[in-house]
Amino acid sequence: MKKMFLLIGCACLAGWFMWSEGLTHVSPVPEAPVVAEVEQPEYMVYITGAVRKPGLYSFPDVVTIGDAVHAAGDALPYAEASAVNYAARIEDGMQIHLPYNLDGVPAASESDGKININDADETKLTELPGIGPAMARHIIEYRDKHGGFTDCEQLQQVKGIGTAKFEKLKDKVTV
Repeated sequence: MKKMFLLIGCACLAGWFMWSEGLTHVSPVPEAPVVAEVEQPEYMVYITGAVRKPGLYSFPDVVTIGDAVHAAGDALPYAEASAVNYAARIEDGMQIHLPYNLDGVPAASESDGKININDADETKLTELPGIGPAMARHIIEYRDKHGGFTDCEQLQQVKGIGTAKFEKLKDKVTV
């Protein structure tokens, strides 16, 4: 009986091998490719010159030069803004240089920190002790009407500046 079970087992095994050879081999279904998120190109721009925060800036998309200058803190008051086309689009690796315009910028004064009453604007005049915006306008009106001051003592001829106020100012002004 043992032999019979052994023969039947061998026959079954041989039959299974013969049957499995007849089957076509099927590979497992490949997984669908995973599409990674498409990387957005970065646009690197080097901004120099008359901007508040010069340096290297990165933008995810193409922007205008005006947008890039804005990202750098905007142009300084003495920038030559007309030298750059703010509407042009940036390119990767581009350098944007906003040149300086030093025309009209007052030269450094050698007056020991004194304010020149013939050249100072209203803001500068208000830095003087006891001079507010209204008094600064009076000084400018006097200067425009009379052609400027020839000496500092003429400040006393401006309405509102008497001897006491002039004493506080005389060491802080020049012509």
